[in-house]
Amino acid sequence: MGGLISSSKSNDYAKIVIDFDNVKPSNKELEIYNQVQGILDQCPKVLGLINDYKNCRSLCSEAMSRPTPESEEKAFTALLHSVKSVQVFFNFSEDLKKCVPVLLNELSKPLEDTKQTLQDQQALVKQFANILNFVLTFDQIRMMRPNLSNDFSYYRRYLPKFSKREDITVKAEEASAMALFTARHCPMMVSLSSATDECLQQNRHVTNAMSAMANACLAMLKNKRFDSVDTNKYVAKAMTGAVVLFDHVHPSGVFYRSPVDIKGVVKFLKKADFDTASLLAIIRFSSKHFKDDSTPSGIIDMFED
Repeated sequence: MGGLISSSKSNDYAKIVIDFDNVKPSNKELEIYNQVQGILDQCPKVLGLINDYKNCRSLCSEAMSRPTPESEEKAFTALLHSVKSVQVFFNFSEDLKKCVPVLLNELSKPLEDTKQTLQDQQALVKQFANILNFVLTFDQIRMMRPNLSNDFSYYRRYLPKFSKREDITVKAEEASAMALFTARHCPMMVSLSSATDECLQQNRHVTNAMSAMANACLAMLKNKRFDSVDTNKYVAKAMTGAVVLFDHVHPSGVFYRSPVDIKGVVKFLKKADFDTASLLAIIRFSSKHFKDDSTPSGIIDMFED
Protein backbone atom coordinates (compact mmCIF):
# COMPACT_ATOMS: atom_id res chain seq x y z
CA MET A 1 0.00 0.00 0.00
CA GLY A 2 3.06 2.27 0.04
CA GLY A 3 2.22 4.01 -3.23
CA LEU A 4 -1.28 4.84 -2.10
CA ILE A 5 -0.13 6.30 1.20
CA SER A 6 2.17 8.81 -0.47
CA SER A 7 1.30 12.50 -0.72
CA SER A 8 0.24 12.00 -4.34
CA LYS A 9 -2.18 9.12 -3.97
CA SER A 10 -4.59 10.41 -6.59
CA ASN A 11 -1.74 10.56 -9.15
CA ASP A 12 -1.82 6.77 -9.26
CA TYR A 13 -5.21 7.15 -10.93
CA ALA A 14 -4.24 9.89 -13.38
CA LYS A 15 -4.73 7.70 -16.45
CA ILE A 16 -8.22 6.53 -15.48
CA VAL A 17 -11.10 8.21 -17.29
CA ILE A 18 -14.66 7.13 -16.52
CA ASP A 19 -17.16 8.35 -19.08
CA PHE A 20 -19.92 9.19 -16.63
CA ASP A 21 -21.98 10.95 -19.29
CA ASN A 22 -22.11 8.20 -21.92
CA VAL A 23 -21.09 4.85 -20.44
CA LYS A 24 -23.35 1.86 -21.18
CA PRO A 25 -23.30 -1.47 -19.35
CA SER A 26 -21.52 -4.39 -20.97
CA ASN A 27 -23.15 -7.80 -21.08
CA LYS A 28 -21.09 -8.79 -18.04
CA GLU A 29 -22.35 -5.77 -16.07
CA LEU A 30 -25.95 -5.82 -17.26
CA GLU A 31 -27.56 -8.00 -14.57
CA ILE A 32 -26.15 -6.07 -11.61
CA TYR A 33 -26.57 -2.76 -13.43
CA ASN A 34 -30.28 -3.42 -13.95
CA GLN A 35 -30.74 -4.62 -10.38
CA VAL A 36 -29.27 -1.39 -9.05
CA GLN A 37 -31.17 0.68 -11.62
CA GLY A 38 -34.44 -0.77 -10.34
CA ILE A 39 -33.66 0.86 -7.00
CA LEU A 40 -32.31 4.10 -8.47
CA ASP A 41 -35.49 4.53 -10.51
CA GLN A 42 -37.23 5.32 -7.21
CA CYS A 43 -34.87 8.21 -6.39
CA PRO A 44 -36.87 11.02 -8.05
CA LYS A 45 -39.96 10.05 -6.06
CA VAL A 46 -38.02 9.83 -2.79
CA LEU A 47 -36.28 13.16 -3.34
CA GLY A 48 -39.57 14.76 -4.35
CA LEU A 49 -41.21 13.61 -1.11
CA ILE A 50 -38.39 14.83 1.15
CA ASN A 51 -38.27 18.14 -0.74
CA ASP A 52 -42.01 18.65 -0.34
CA TYR A 53 -42.16 17.46 3.27
CA LYS A 54 -44.38 19.71 5.36
CA ASN A 55 -44.03 19.47 9.12
CA CYS A 56 -47.01 19.15 11.45
CA ARG A 57 -45.55 21.21 14.29
CA SER A 58 -48.33 23.75 14.64
CA LEU A 59 -51.12 21.17 14.57
CA CYS A 60 -49.31 18.94 17.04
CA SER A 61 -48.57 21.86 19.35
CA GLU A 62 -52.25 22.82 19.29
CA ALA A 63 -53.28 19.25 20.08
CA MET A 64 -50.81 19.05 22.95
CA SER A 65 -51.55 22.45 24.49
CA ARG A 66 -55.34 22.37 23.92
CA PRO A 67 -56.23 18.69 23.68
CA THR A 68 -59.70 18.03 22.31
CA PRO A 69 -60.95 15.11 20.20
CA GLU A 70 -61.11 17.46 17.23
CA SER A 71 -57.60 18.96 17.61
CA GLU A 72 -56.03 15.55 18.18
CA GLU A 73 -57.74 13.99 15.20
CA LYS A 74 -56.78 16.91 13.00
CA ALA A 75 -53.15 16.54 14.06
CA PHE A 76 -53.16 12.78 13.58
CA THR A 77 -54.68 13.07 10.11
CA ALA A 78 -51.89 15.43 9.10
CA LEU A 79 -49.33 13.11 10.66
CA LEU A 80 -50.66 10.18 8.64
CA HIS A 81 -49.75 11.98 5.43
CA SER A 82 -46.27 12.80 6.72
CA VAL A 83 -45.65 9.28 7.99
CA LYS A 84 -46.51 7.81 4.59
CA SER A 85 -43.59 9.81 3.19
CA VAL A 86 -41.32 8.59 5.98
CA GLN A 87 -42.39 5.04 5.17
CA VAL A 88 -41.25 5.55 1.58
CA PHE A 89 -37.87 6.85 2.81
CA PHE A 90 -37.41 3.94 5.17
CA ASN A 91 -38.45 1.28 2.65
CA PHE A 92 -36.10 2.79 0.08
CA SER A 93 -33.22 2.63 2.55
CA GLU A 94 -33.98 -1.04 3.14
CA ASP A 95 -33.99 -1.72 -0.61
CA LEU A 96 -30.70 0.15 -0.92
CA LYS A 97 -29.16 -2.02 1.78
CA LYS A 98 -30.06 -5.10 -0.24
CA CYS A 99 -28.58 -4.00 -3.56
CA VAL A 100 -25.39 -2.29 -2.36
CA PRO A 101 -23.55 -5.48 -1.31
CA VAL A 102 -24.13 -7.00 -4.75
CA LEU A 103 -22.65 -3.93 -6.44
CA LEU A 104 -19.74 -3.52 -4.05
CA ASN A 105 -18.78 -7.19 -4.18
CA GLU A 106 -18.39 -6.87 -7.93
CA LEU A 107 -16.27 -3.71 -7.66
CA SER A 108 -14.19 -4.75 -4.64
CA LYS A 109 -11.01 -6.48 -5.73
CA PRO A 110 -7.48 -6.85 -4.35
CA LEU A 111 -5.56 -3.58 -4.37
CA GLU A 112 -3.45 -4.47 -7.41
CA ASP A 113 -6.60 -5.08 -9.47
CA THR A 114 -8.65 -2.11 -8.30
CA LYS A 115 -7.69 0.38 -11.00
CA GLN A 116 -8.34 -2.11 -13.76
CA THR A 117 -11.73 -2.90 -12.23
CA LEU A 118 -12.69 0.78 -12.35
CA GLN A 119 -11.64 0.94 -15.98
CA ASP A 120 -13.34 -2.29 -17.05
CA GLN A 121 -16.66 -1.88 -15.19
CA GLN A 122 -17.41 1.78 -15.74
CA ALA A 123 -21.18 1.32 -15.87
CA LEU A 124 -21.14 -0.21 -12.38
CA VAL A 125 -18.82 2.54 -11.18
CA LYS A 126 -21.39 5.04 -12.44
CA GLN A 127 -24.14 3.23 -10.52
CA PHE A 128 -22.01 3.50 -7.38
CA ALA A 129 -21.58 7.21 -8.10
CA ASN A 130 -25.36 7.53 -8.60
CA ILE A 131 -25.96 5.95 -5.19
CA LEU A 132 -23.44 8.25 -3.50
CA ASN A 133 -24.97 11.31 -5.16
CA PHE A 134 -28.45 10.32 -4.06
CA VAL A 135 -27.41 9.57 -0.49
CA LEU A 136 -25.69 12.92 -0.04
CA THR A 137 -28.55 14.81 -1.69
CA PHE A 138 -31.21 13.15 0.45
CA ASP A 139 -29.30 13.68 3.68
CA GLN A 140 -28.63 17.33 2.86
CA ILE A 141 -32.36 17.91 2.46
CA ARG A 142 -33.13 15.83 5.56
CA MET A 143 -30.96 18.15 7.65
CA MET A 144 -33.21 21.01 6.59
CA ARG A 145 -36.28 19.13 7.85
CA PRO A 146 -35.54 19.06 11.61
CA ASN A 147 -39.18 18.52 12.56
CA LEU A 148 -39.40 15.19 10.75
CA SER A 149 -38.28 13.23 13.81
CA ASN A 150 -40.60 15.23 16.08
CA ASP A 151 -43.53 14.51 13.79
CA PHE A 152 -42.77 10.83 13.94
CA SER A 153 -42.57 10.91 17.73
CA TYR A 154 -45.98 12.58 17.86
CA TYR A 155 -47.34 9.93 15.51
CA ARG A 156 -46.15 7.12 17.77
CA ARG A 157 -47.66 8.90 20.78
CA TYR A 158 -51.09 9.24 19.17
CA LEU A 159 -51.11 5.88 17.38
CA PRO A 160 -52.67 3.83 20.23
CA LYS A 161 -55.55 6.30 20.47
CA PHE A 162 -56.32 6.12 16.74
CA SER A 163 -55.22 2.54 16.09
CA LYS A 164 -58.63 1.51 14.71
CA ARG A 165 -58.53 3.95 11.81
CA GLU A 166 -58.51 2.10 8.51
CA ASP A 167 -56.19 4.57 6.78
CA ILE A 168 -53.22 3.71 9.01
CA THR A 169 -50.42 2.18 6.94
CA VAL A 170 -47.63 2.23 9.55
CA LYS A 171 -48.53 0.04 12.51
CA ALA A 172 -46.84 0.15 15.91
CA GLU A 173 -44.31 -2.59 15.16
CA GLU A 174 -43.14 -0.98 11.92
CA ALA A 175 -43.10 2.43 13.58
CA SER A 176 -40.64 1.11 16.17
CA ALA A 177 -38.29 -0.04 13.42
CA MET A 178 -38.58 3.31 11.64
CA ALA A 179 -38.02 5.45 14.74
CA LEU A 180 -34.21 5.20 14.72
CA PHE A 181 -34.10 6.00 11.01
CA THR A 182 -36.09 9.20 11.51
CA ALA A 183 -33.90 10.31 14.43
CA ARG A 184 -30.66 10.33 12.41
CA HIS A 185 -29.47 13.52 10.74
CA CYS A 186 -27.92 11.56 7.85
CA PRO A 187 -30.12 8.43 7.70
CA MET A 188 -29.28 7.35 4.14
CA MET A 189 -25.52 7.46 4.76
CA VAL A 190 -26.00 5.41 7.92
CA SER A 191 -28.05 2.86 5.96
CA LEU A 192 -25.44 2.78 3.20
CA SER A 193 -22.57 2.37 5.66
CA SER A 194 -24.47 -0.38 7.48
CA ALA A 195 -24.87 -2.33 4.24
CA THR A 196 -21.24 -1.67 3.32
CA ASP A 197 -20.04 -2.78 6.73
CA GLU A 198 -21.90 -6.07 6.38
CA CYS A 199 -20.38 -6.51 2.95
CA LEU A 200 -16.93 -5.83 4.42
CA GLN A 201 -17.33 -8.76 6.76
CA GLN A 202 -17.50 -11.03 3.71
CA ASN A 203 -15.12 -9.19 1.37
CA ARG A 204 -12.09 -7.50 2.93
CA HIS A 205 -11.42 -5.59 -0.30
CA VAL A 206 -14.53 -3.39 -0.03
CA THR A 207 -12.61 -0.38 1.26
CA ASN A 208 -10.38 -0.63 -1.83
CA ALA A 209 -13.39 0.22 -3.98
CA MET A 210 -14.23 3.29 -1.91
CA SER A 211 -10.68 4.64 -1.73
CA ALA A 212 -10.20 3.99 -5.45
CA MET A 213 -13.47 5.78 -6.20
CA ALA A 214 -12.42 8.83 -4.18
CA ASN A 215 -8.91 8.97 -5.63
CA ALA A 216 -10.00 8.35 -9.23
CA CYS A 217 -12.68 11.06 -9.02
CA LEU A 218 -10.13 13.47 -7.58
CA ALA A 219 -7.65 12.70 -10.35
CA MET A 220 -10.28 13.24 -13.06
CA LEU A 221 -11.38 16.53 -11.51
CA LYS A 222 -7.82 17.81 -11.09
CA ASN A 223 -6.99 16.86 -14.67
CA LYS A 224 -10.13 18.58 -15.98
CA ARG A 225 -11.47 15.51 -17.74
CA PHE A 226 -15.00 16.90 -17.95
CA ASP A 227 -16.21 20.01 -19.77
CA SER A 228 -19.66 20.19 -18.21
CA VAL A 229 -20.04 21.99 -14.89
CA ASP A 230 -22.86 19.60 -13.98
CA THR A 231 -20.63 16.58 -14.57
CA ASN A 232 -17.87 18.12 -12.45
CA LYS A 233 -20.37 18.71 -9.64
CA TYR A 234 -21.65 15.14 -9.98
CA VAL A 235 -18.13 13.68 -9.80
CA ALA A 236 -17.19 15.94 -6.87
CA LYS A 237 -20.26 14.74 -4.99
CA ALA A 238 -19.44 11.09 -5.72
CA MET A 239 -15.89 11.71 -4.48
CA THR A 240 -17.22 13.28 -1.29
CA GLY A 241 -19.63 10.42 -0.74
CA ALA A 242 -16.84 7.86 -1.17
CA VAL A 243 -14.72 9.77 1.39
CA VAL A 244 -17.51 9.83 3.98
CA LEU A 245 -18.50 6.22 3.37
CA PHE A 246 -14.87 5.10 3.75
CA ASP A 247 -14.68 7.03 7.02
CA HIS A 248 -17.82 5.31 8.33
CA VAL A 249 -16.69 1.75 7.65
CA HIS A 250 -12.89 1.76 8.01
CA PRO A 251 -11.78 1.25 11.63
CA SER A 252 -9.20 4.07 11.46
CA GLY A 253 -11.30 6.35 9.28
CA VAL A 254 -10.28 8.45 6.30
CA PHE A 255 -8.23 11.17 7.99
CA TYR A 256 -5.37 9.22 9.55
CA ARG A 257 -2.98 7.31 7.29
CA SER A 258 -5.73 6.19 4.94
CA PRO A 259 -5.28 5.28 1.25
CA VAL A 260 -7.57 8.18 0.34
CA ASP A 261 -5.86 11.42 -0.67
CA ILE A 262 -7.93 13.37 1.83
CA LYS A 263 -5.70 16.44 1.73
CA GLY A 264 -5.97 16.48 -2.05
CA VAL A 265 -9.76 16.16 -1.84
CA VAL A 266 -10.07 19.09 0.56
CA LYS A 267 -7.62 21.23 -1.42
CA PHE A 268 -9.55 20.63 -4.62
CA LEU A 269 -12.93 21.39 -3.04
CA LYS A 270 -11.61 24.62 -1.54
CA LYS A 271 -10.26 25.84 -4.88
CA ALA A 272 -12.93 24.47 -7.24
CA ASP A 273 -14.53 26.95 -9.62
CA PHE A 274 -18.02 25.83 -8.59
CA ASP A 275 -19.74 25.93 -5.20
CA THR A 276 -18.41 23.16 -2.95
CA ALA A 277 -19.12 24.62 0.51
CA SER A 278 -21.78 22.00 1.17
CA LEU A 279 -19.41 19.16 0.23
CA LEU A 280 -16.74 20.41 2.61
CA ALA A 281 -19.40 20.63 5.32
CA ILE A 282 -20.46 17.05 4.62
CA ILE A 283 -16.90 15.77 5.05
CA ARG A 284 -16.55 17.70 8.28
CA PHE A 285 -19.91 17.06 9.90
CA SER A 286 -21.19 13.79 8.39
CA SER A 287 -17.97 11.82 8.77
CA LYS A 288 -17.35 9.62 11.78
CA HIS A 289 -13.71 10.26 12.68
CA PHE A 290 -13.14 13.98 12.02
CA LYS A 291 -13.14 14.84 15.73
CA ASP A 292 -10.93 11.91 16.71
CA ASP A 293 -7.66 12.71 18.46
CA SER A 294 -5.87 10.85 15.66
CA THR A 295 -7.02 13.32 12.99
CA PRO A 296 -3.95 15.38 12.09
CA SER A 297 -4.19 19.04 13.06
CA GLY A 298 -3.06 19.96 9.53
CA ILE A 299 -6.24 18.46 8.11
CA ILE A 300 -8.45 20.14 10.70
CA ASP A 301 -6.77 23.46 9.95
CA MET A 302 -7.62 23.08 6.26
CA PHE A 303 -11.31 23.37 7.15
CA GLU A 304 -10.72 26.47 9.27
CA ASP A 305 -8.99 28.54 6.58
